[in-house]
Parts: sequence; C-alpha cells; structure tokens
Amino acid sequence: RAMMVCGGRGTISLSGKKQRNKDAGEFARLADQAPRGVLSEVFGLLAHNKKWWLLPIVLLLLLSGAIVLLGGTAAAPFIYTLF
Repeated sequence: RAMMVCGGRGTISLSGKKQRNKDAGEFARLADQAPRGVLSEVFGLLAHNKKWWLLPIVLLLLLSGAIVLLGGTAAAPFIYTLF
C-alpha cells in the first residue's frame, strides 16, 4: 500500500514500509546524539520557529533569576545599590 505525502510543491508517493524504515533510522540517529542543555534547547526553539522577538524576554528572565540568586549571597549589598 502506498502512502501519499503532500508537500508544498507537489505529492510524493512513498510505500508505508520505506517511510517507517526512514523514520526508525532517523529516530535512532537522534537518540545517539549527546543530550542538549536547557539554554541550547531554548535557543534552538527560537531559531527553528523564528521567534527572535522572544530573545529579549528570555534574556531579561535569565538576568532577573541571576539577580534573585545573587541576592542571597555576599554580593547582595552590591546588587541593591543598582536599584
């Protein structure tokens, strides 16, 4: 039985077995890769979806988190003088 895959420019006919083998091979290849970090995943998401307008928001969230974490350390007096 043939599976029809609709693309943006036309239709390609692939047999169901070939498509499953292709998907299984790509899954195995992706599973063998080293795991990515959180920041790498977020940057990859922004790049893949072309949501570059989210980058300043993400950077401000990271900066705010760093300030909160440093607020409980010996660096707190230096942080509070900024505000």
